[in-house]
Amino acid sequence: MTFIAGYELTWAARQYREREALVFGERRLSFTEVNRRGNRFANALRGLGLDKNQRVAVLLNNSIESLDTVFGAAKAGVTYVALNARHPAAEQRQILEDAEPTVIVAGPEFEEVMTEAAADLPGLEAVFGVGWSHAGADDFETLVGRADDREPGVEVEPEDLMRLHYTSGTTGQPKGILYTHRRYYDRQNNFFTALEYGLGVDDAMIHVGPLTHAAGNYLMPYYLRGARNIVMPRFDAGALQATVERERVTSLLLVPTMLIRLLEELEPGRYDLSSVGRINYGTAPMPVDTLRQGMAVFGPVFREHYGLSECPQPTTLLHPWEHVLEGPEHEVRRLASCGRPTLNINLRIHDAEGRPLPPGEIGEIVVEATGAAAVDYWRRPELRDENIRDGWLQSGDLGWQDEDDYLFIVGRSKDMIISGGFNVYCREVEEALHAHADIVEAAVVGLPDTEWGEIVCAVVVPRLDTALSPEAVAEHCRQRIAGYKKPRLVEFAEALPRNATGKVDKNELRRIIVQRHPDRQAGGEGVGTRYQ
Repeated sequence: MTFIAGYELTWAARQYREREALVFGERRLSFTEVNRRGNRFANALRGLGLDKNQRVAVLLNNSIESLDTVFGAAKAGVTYVALNARHPAAEQRQILEDAEPTVIVAGPEFEEVMTEAAADLPGLEAVFGVGWSHAGADDFETLVGRADDREPGVEVEPEDLMRLHYTSGTTGQPKGILYTHRRYYDRQNNFFTALEYGLGVDDAMIHVGPLTHAAGNYLMPYYLRGARNIVMPRFDAGALQATVERERVTSLLLVPTMLIRLLEELEPGRYDLSSVGRINYGTAPMPVDTLRQGMAVFGPVFREHYGLSECPQPTTLLHPWEHVLEGPEHEVRRLASCGRPTLNINLRIHDAEGRPLPPGEIGEIVVEATGAAAVDYWRRPELRDENIRDGWLQSGDLGWQDEDDYLFIVGRSKDMIISGGFNVYCREVEEALHAHADIVEAAVVGLPDTEWGEIVCAVVVPRLDTALSPEAVAEHCRQRIAGYKKPRLVEFAEALPRNATGKVDKNELRRIIVQRHPDRQAGGEGVGTRYQ
């Protein structure tokens, strides 16, 4: 069975025509214009000889061109490979060698990185820079400017590869997750099935995170419903508030760090934010205290979305009406959960032997590997055997479910700390830290220790102009959690290292701490130090 690649994009353009589809700064494009731009890139790729067996790698920050490439690659029937904007040239090269793209598109800020990463890359025919030229090739604007804007009409099959998504890990071999057209449509179906709120032409979604990652999950659904997608180049709390007021934004997606910064810089008397009807959040655990602060300002509009790169999105949801501030303890505690599985997801908690665990017991979160969760990997078939056990996809996340199936995540399996023979879950310590009024953000990792096996190390971002000591932080935790869980080493930082999805990069965090404490062997209250 064949069908026309990117037909849903053409359908949306015919449905909504001259309605406003995209806002980026001062530029505003209709559905017709967005569609034609995508057609030009698609026809340019086909003119270069690319087909369904070839790949186009894209290194762009949020921009109009980022939509051109996503839509154009889909319509051309070629495989789209999103590159991580935070990776240096060496890591870009590693992904490129694995993906073997025929064409690369890169933004102006990546000219130096891509010139180095793409040098003598096997199979590469051209790099098209946005605003710059590489090795005699046309720049992106020239390439698409001479292409036809008519519908490409390329036929593909459901099992043809549409996207190649590399996970955000920074060590080991690249891990590319395959998305066929069938898996892509299954994923969209899961999104719409889980949608509990009305979505239509009067809505507007603002994107402040990378469209190549979590923000992209919302781009297509809003586009297909005729809503406006308002794209910002990056997160800026002041600019976000101004944009919400000007564009009457109805929906946002914020990672925890963004919500923390927004609440710190909120100017409710200056900006009218009353249009906001949904604040989606996810990608990393949201501190409960931050969530309470947000609800005090915005009301019952928060919606948590938990998902996996290998799974359809969302995997679980905590709906606005499930964000209970006062009432029975079992309902209030769900603020720390990420909700319940969506309709198309079968989720369980398994022990180390792969056996289901009863409510309340901590184990690994697993998802039945069927439908869109039937994951496969690019050129690494062994990963399927490693990550799927007896038909269940191993998430690597540790958690537990209550009697009503609400899921509580306690951390990554590799982040569980065993100190003095006791299990310490990072999420529990981080929640205790976030309860301190002078702590903006915090992350917890384990460090090797000859006496305890591992010790709990906390890295804390304090509020400005506060006199916070390591001893005070440890004592604060001791009053809230068991003594063996409190941090034995406290470091202060101006910011936490993060990857492109907004998650704390704990590998980088450990590397920095070990650099600071290369000779540390025993536990103790350690003197915190500040680092950049």
